[in-house]
Amino acid sequence: MSAIKLASLTLLTLICLSCSSQDKETYWRIDNIYREDKKPFVGLTGAFMQEILDHDFHFIKKNDSLFFDMPDKFQVDLKNFKSLRQLHITNRDYYEMYGHDLGSSTFKIKFKDNATLSDSKNTVIEFKKITKEEYLKNIQEIINHQKAIDQKISALKSSLKKQPEIKLNPIKKMPTKVAELMNNMGEQIFLNIPTEIELRESGDLKNEVFGDIKIGTLKDKSIIYDIDHKENDYGLKQLTIWISSDSSAFSMDKYLAGKPNLQLFKRDGNDVVGYEVGYDGEKDEAIVQSYFCLKYYKVENSHVFIYADVSRSQMKNAPNLEEMNKILNFNYLISENISLKR
Repeated sequence: MSAIKLASLTLLTLICLSCSSQDKETYWRIDNIYREDKKPFVGLTGAFMQEILDHDFHFIKKNDSLFFDMPDKFQVDLKNFKSLRQLHITNRDYYEMYGHDLGSSTFKIKFKDNATLSDSKNTVIEFKKITKEEYLKNIQEIINHQKAIDQKISALKSSLKKQPEIKLNPIKKMPTKVAELMNNMGEQIFLNIPTEIELRESGDLKNEVFGDIKIGTLKDKSIIYDIDHKENDYGLKQLTIWISSDSSAFSMDKYLAGKPNLQLFKRDGNDVVGYEVGYDGEKDEAIVQSYFCLKYYKVENSHVFIYADVSRSQMKNAPNLEEMNKILNFNYLISENISLKR
C-alpha cells in the first residue's frame, strides 16, 4: 500500500471516529448547587437555590446541543448558552450567567447571584453524567411522582371548594384621601386610599411576575410602593402596590389560566382573592401554600397591581389559619378601599 493511500485511509478513519464521537449521546442530571468559594447560602437565598434543584433538570447531550426532558422539553445550544432564562428559570433576572464548563463527568453552569447580601456571589449549578439506564429510570420515576402529586393537589382543591379555609370579613367603607403616585417615567397616577395608611416607595428587594410583566426593585419600568399603617405592620406579608410601564398587555383571565394551582375564593372582574395550592415533599401531602389578593388597573401607560401574597413559609407556626386569615383580611380590607381616582 502506497504512503499516499495509507495517509488517506488514516485520515478517513480519524474523520469517522470523530463523527462517531460527536454523534454519541451522553446523559446528565442536576447534582448540586453551591457558592464557588463553598460558603453556605444565607437566608432566603438557600430557598431560592433549592427551587433550582427542585426543577430536577435532566438532559441528553448530543453534538453541541442539550436536549432537556425535565422539568419540561426544550433545547439549549451550547454555543449560544448565555442566560439562565434559557433553562426556563425566568423569574430570577438578577442571576447573571457568566460561563459554563463541560468536563468528562461534570457540567458546570456559573452565575452571579446579584440578589444576595453575602460577599460570595459566584454560584455553580453542577450536573453529573449518568448512564442511559439511570436516566430513563429517573425520568419515569419523576413522571409517576408528578402524577401522584397532581392527584393530591386536585383532591385538595376539590375539598377547598366544599370547605374553604378563607373566611373574609364584610368590607367596611373607610375614609379615604387622594394619593399621588408616579410610574418610572414620572407620569402621575392618582388613587383613593384609606386615610389611615401612607404610601412610600419601597427600597426592599422585591420581584413579582404578572403574566408577561415583570416588576422588581432592580428591573426597568418599575416602581413599587409599600403601605404604612400605624397599628399594623406585617412586613413582607403586607399589601404592596406594583407599577410598571411595560408595553405588554395584561389579562386577568390569562394570568389565572397560567397558574393552574391557584384556587379562587372570590372574583369580581380584575379583583381576585384565593389560595395557591402546593405540595409539601417532607409530609408528602398537598397544602395551601399561600393566600393572595390581587386587584388590577390599567392607567394610560401604567399597569397598577395592588397585591399581597401571604405564604405559609412566612408564618412561625404554619399552618396558622387564624393568623393567616387575620393578615389576609387586613390586606383585603385595605385593597378594597383603594380605588382609581376618576
